[in-house]
Amino acid sequence: MKKLLSILGTLTLTSMPITSVVSCISPDPGNNFGDSNLQTGNEWKGKSEISKDVTELKSTSVKLQKSQDVLYTDYSNFNKTNYSASLSNTEKTSGYKNKLIKEKYLKTEDHLTFNPYADMGIVEDTAEYLMKDKGVGGASRADAEKWLEGRNNAVYNDVGEYATKYFNEGNQKGNGIKLGFMQNASDTGELVPMWNAAPSQGSKEGILATGKNQKEYARWFNDKYEKWTNGKPEENWQRPSEGGLNKEDVTISFGPFANSLWHTAYINNKTPEELATTIKAVGDRYGTKKFDFYFSSPYLTKSGQYGDSQRLLASALKILMESDSGYDITLSLVVSTKDGVAVQKGLESVKQIGDEAYPLWNFTEYLGMNFRLNLIPYLTNSSVNGAVYEGNWELDTIKKAITNTKTTWTQMYKNIHGNDAAQYTPEEISRRMSITPWIGRRAEESVYSFTTEDAAKLREFAVTEKLGQMSMFYISRDIPSLFEPNKEVKPGESVYGLADKNALDQNIRSGAGYKAHSFSDILSGKVQINEELKVEAKTKEDIKKNGGIDYKEDIEANKTLIPGTNGGWENPGVDPENPGGGSAGSGAGGGNIVPPTPPTGPGASLYTSWAQANPNRKTNITSKTKANGSTYFSPYLDAGLYEGNDIAGIKNKVSGFDNLTLSFVQQVNSSDNKEIDLSIAGIPNKDANYQYWEEYQLYGKMLKPMIDSNNFENIKVAYGGATTGGYVEKNPWDVALRMAGASRDSKASDLQISQATGHLEKALIKYQEDLVKVGERYSKKTGLKMPKSIDFDIEGHAQYQEDELKVLGQTMANMKKKDPSWDFSLTLPVLPTGLTSVGYNVMNIINKEFKAAGLSQNQVPIVNLMLMDYGDPIYVTAKANGETNFDLAKQAIENTRNNLATSLEENWGTVGVSGNKLYSLIGATPMIGVNDTVQGVFTLEDAKELYNYAQVRNLAYIGMWSMNDDRGRQGTRPVNKSLVTHGLAYLEEYDFARAFSGDWTNEVKVPRKEWKH
Repeated sequence: MKKLLSILGTLTLTSMPITSVVSCISPDPGNNFGDSNLQTGNEWKGKSEISKDVTELKSTSVKLQKSQDVLYTDYSNFNKTNYSASLSNTEKTSGYKNKLIKEKYLKTEDHLTFNPYADMGIVEDTAEYLMKDKGVGGASRADAEKWLEGRNNAVYNDVGEYATKYFNEGNQKGNGIKLGFMQNASDTGELVPMWNAAPSQGSKEGILATGKNQKEYARWFNDKYEKWTNGKPEENWQRPSEGGLNKEDVTISFGPFANSLWHTAYINNKTPEELATTIKAVGDRYGTKKFDFYFSSPYLTKSGQYGDSQRLLASALKILMESDSGYDITLSLVVSTKDGVAVQKGLESVKQIGDEAYPLWNFTEYLGMNFRLNLIPYLTNSSVNGAVYEGNWELDTIKKAITNTKTTWTQMYKNIHGNDAAQYTPEEISRRMSITPWIGRRAEESVYSFTTEDAAKLREFAVTEKLGQMSMFYISRDIPSLFEPNKEVKPGESVYGLADKNALDQNIRSGAGYKAHSFSDILSGKVQINEELKVEAKTKEDIKKNGGIDYKEDIEANKTLIPGTNGGWENPGVDPENPGGGSAGSGAGGGNIVPPTPPTGPGASLYTSWAQANPNRKTNITSKTKANGSTYFSPYLDAGLYEGNDIAGIKNKVSGFDNLTLSFVQQVNSSDNKEIDLSIAGIPNKDANYQYWEEYQLYGKMLKPMIDSNNFENIKVAYGGATTGGYVEKNPWDVALRMAGASRDSKASDLQISQATGHLEKALIKYQEDLVKVGERYSKKTGLKMPKSIDFDIEGHAQYQEDELKVLGQTMANMKKKDPSWDFSLTLPVLPTGLTSVGYNVMNIINKEFKAAGLSQNQVPIVNLMLMDYGDPIYVTAKANGETNFDLAKQAIENTRNNLATSLEENWGTVGVSGNKLYSLIGATPMIGVNDTVQGVFTLEDAKELYNYAQVRNLAYIGMWSMNDDRGRQGTRPVNKSLVTHGLAYLEEYDFARAFSGDWTNEVKVPRKEWKH
């Protein structure tokens, strides 16, 4: 559902003149929402024209950005202060051969080193965690420490103290910290480096600023770094540090989640030289030449802008290394099975490289083997891995992933560069590899359990295989915590959804009871495994003896720290992934180790007052328009998450909640794509783990409440979304075309498209039928009516696949012709000016197929608009002009009506649907609360106005992204925008659902003005 092409948000949009008017209708007799004259013509085939100046600038940048040129340019004599300044004096060098391919630049140690991960934003000790949990300011540190007297004040994340113990004692050359995560500032679309995507607060330099030019967040991070390296805390809330961290031992980790620096550089049309200059400046700021680039979804994606941004990064790194051999680069990739970084057999060309391996291909093409390859096992709970509870499957899977990846990388290097390149021995390749286990148990999938014995055996294996580095995720998790399973499981059982309910922040929760710092001791080689280190504490008393804490007794029980005192918590630490405990979902987070979390504290992603969120409003919307009887509310449910999906609880609290959109169905992740095999979020559907998920999540939480209320038929099934916008091979229409024999590299024949249509129709109907079977099997009811509403959310690269879209259009048209009761919708990104040219083309391809099938204009799919993520510049301008988010939504809908009319006219010759009727072919789906582009905040007042507008205009339906995050607080604590919160803390849970359902309670009409704990 998320992410309109963000480049549009950074460009100047210009309106085009009107050339054709079909009709002049005012469908709003009371003129409550203004007249809207219907218009058609070429200017309505995507109204996102970029101004001439910007177009020329972009054209120049793109021309310079062709990263392929870097392969043939010698940068060894470049200006090492500012690479981009040397660009005008550089030309392709005749006869030049990439020196990184011909020579061995990277210097590795002859022994295994220890290089664990730490996160700049994680609290340093229990006292700081207590202060943050209670929302108190820095002056309360003494009170927090006093409370912890007689309790454990565990040290989680003091990197200075950690370095003294693990990097500086004895012969530990090469040991060091991987310090994350360097990203782009979350409050700007410009290239501004910031730790943990914290707001730049208007600074163009971010963390690169010095002295008085530093903004609050940048200063907070930089002061912490200086404390770790020189032992002098700058603020009274900070704990003293030994300052034992040597700057040259620091590897700065970029990525892996939202706000990728290299992707932001691509969006801003930066050249390889400009990106190299920025990366170098980050290193200079912190006194290091060591960088780690950690890839996760969506930045792994091979296609479109993500693949291009990978090449931009690889070319920038070539510039750095070729100009200065002292740089030390690491590529970190998540591996999920024993196959490691898997590719198709043969590796003859890049066409055989999938998304997982594509960054490795790009780095190898540009850098040869002059970089380190770090594997981060985030193992799937699947039969492929032999995953069973307490089954010792983890270590064997990790070992195989290492050896298989080494084979893959060796062959890949040979196939890219042949024999005319530096040759590496097996040991030299091994020394370039490192392994980063996730220590302890994973909170959301606790069948994974990496023990101290696993750690000892993995280190032994790494030494034997002569790996270069041993790492772990993170040092802050190397403190014991009590594993509190959400259900009983016997050793050796396969289980899906086993989770740790411990309420501690997951970033400081190991889910294992081993003595504090046991993993660090063992993985570093500082201590040999012994019986004491093997013993896992299983009670909270023993956990405390081993150095841990109990959330309820040590944190929650504190009543002496009064929230909001001493200025309130003001520091940009990382929010708990799942505040208050419970399992964390594995859906939209993809393969991420920790899902992206916005900066904490009131700011761009958290609003505690009505006035903050509604700068251009003075009063509440309290008058509700009478429902028109046809417009309905069907919110999206991110069905892959384990939170926010209690549909029975929602229906009990929201009157008129009768429809639901299940998202997103896609090709099963483990499928070989030889046939269409569908499941929600691509969850493997052939083992006992899936059966558990199907019974207790899909049926128990989602389908059963709809069946019990006789609303099962009102379920809409959604395909596509942001994930498959990048991973297009997960879309069933893409799979169908491959099944028909069509190649991605050539245009599909009419016969192939026709055959693919048959495959897709069969698969879509089967999935709907399977939903009925699931409902009937568990409910013991028969005769359930099959849901016939299907939504196709087309985003990202999927918008450019014309042959695949023809398959989708023909399939929908054929199904509609055979059975008119099928209800299809097409969800597209939109701007206030209407559909983009790309979005218009998607809609037009589908409409063309409906016309070819002999269907009428009234039967075309609903165009459902993603009223969200327009880009920060558009929101900033709108606020300056006194507009609200509803104003932007209304503009988008009205202008899309013209887009739709133009498409109908183009395909049928004339617009055969009245101006009023066109509205009934449009759906409206806002992202509630804080948007991904954080200047956009869709408030409850916007929602109420949209509800009234929808009733007047007779829109097809109102959607919402998403039902999972219809809350602004976790218990009594305000929390930032996340997968399960919308960031408006002054609202009550499900207020948006009430507004869109027409259940306008008093608290919906007039919400509280401010949340105060």
